[in-house]
Amino acid sequence: MKGLKILVTGATGGLGELLSEQLVREGAHVLVHGRDRVRVEALAKKVGGTPIVADFASLATTAAVARASSSIDVLINNAGIGFGSDSRKREVSSDGFELRFAVNYLSPFVLTYALLASAKLQAIVNVASAGQEPLDFEDLDNTRAYDGMDAYRRSKLAMVMMSFDLAATSQVPTDALHPGTFLDTGMVREAGLTPQGTARSGADAIFAMTKRALAGETGTYYNVDRLARANEQAYDEHARRRLRDKTRELVAPYL
Repeated sequence: MKGLKILVTGATGGLGELLSEQLVREGAHVLVHGRDRVRVEALAKKVGGTPIVADFASLATTAAVARASSSIDVLINNAGIGFGSDSRKREVSSDGFELRFAVNYLSPFVLTYALLASAKLQAIVNVASAGQEPLDFEDLDNTRAYDGMDAYRRSKLAMVMMSFDLAATSQVPTDALHPGTFLDTGMVREAGLTPQGTARSGADAIFAMTKRALAGETGTYYNVDRLARANEQAYDEHARRRLRDKTRELVAPYL
């Protein structure tokens, strides 16, 4: 990790904060991202990193982050939101997309592809989830029979599909992982769930996945520290291409 510039999105709490501290201990320079300026600047000062304040509910803001981060070596897409405090309530982003779809998938897509065009990335790690549900290509924006848990699971499967697609179509090692189930994070507590694992264990899993990606491992999905099988839709090349094409249409104004 020594000397590498690593962008960690969603760095101001839970897994992201612990991961940022660990990367710095290994000699990396970390760009720490978050929505709250006070927390971002405090963490950047603590670890000697670069602060990046941005709300990934805005795709224009996400694209601006990519333009400001064109010299990075590693991208860790860790930022995300969970089911919400009321999973029956459909929320939308500032661009009008369903919020989980926007923050957990569309923004990482915009950030990743913008950086692929401008930076010399050595590795990409996407923090997904074991909770995955097949995508409905006729309703990617989750407008029908809304359920926040379903929306979350679809957004995380989309992240895995993007990872596999990039591994097959780009020269940059790209991998995805589930860092652990119901870890002790703000996302889990907001949903009213009882934590079943520590944030430290999740940060360790992402750190290990980053090392594997830097060593050239690509196109894999890990459940914490072991190779695992994602939802079957992720292995459907036609579905991945369809998702990529539809996503490019949706985010075209921002890329």
